[in-house]
Amino acid sequence: MKFIVASSNPVKINAVKLAVAEHFPEAHVEGLEAPSGVRPQPLSDEETMRGATNRAKAVRQLALQRQLITPTQPSLCIGLEGGVFHPEFALDVQELWSTVWAVALDEKDHLFQSNGARFPLPAHIATLLHQGQEMGPALGELLGDADARKKYGMIGYLTGHFTNRTQEYASIASLAIGLWYGSKNQ
Repeated sequence: MKFIVASSNPVKINAVKLAVAEHFPEAHVEGLEAPSGVRPQPLSDEETMRGATNRAKAVRQLALQRQLITPTQPSLCIGLEGGVFHPEFALDVQELWSTVWAVALDEKDHLFQSNGARFPLPAHIATLLHQGQEMGPALGELLGDADARKKYGMIGYLTGHFTNRTQEYASIASLAIGLWYGSKNQ
């Protein structure tokens, strides 16, 4: 079974490896850069979901072009997108929450979508994002670690490394892949 991840970011590739390890221990997981078609920092839940969907579709086309998969070969193309949104229940107009979407696209062009890891961002980070910065670089600047988003991410920082971005994305990827897996038994 092949899993093509729409990114070269080791967090996203390792997240998918972690998500499929139990059910597909021999899986081939590969990452390829694919465009999201949305802003570098998605600013709504819908935009974040659209970015994940666009990435899954784009990486499928790229994998087919490079002959990494065939049109009928069992495979999943995975788009993962992190973004922020302003919840309707927020009391502060500047409040932002993190959100992550995962989309699995199979060889029959069926989409399986999942969402999760929603949590509020500190006000000083939300301010930077409202000023046009991306979360990863803003976190990197704050911590003096330009690679923070490729390691522990915002969730690692906020939880004192209790969890990290790979685990965050793995749980959401696992759900999207699980929805595909479960659909085969229905």
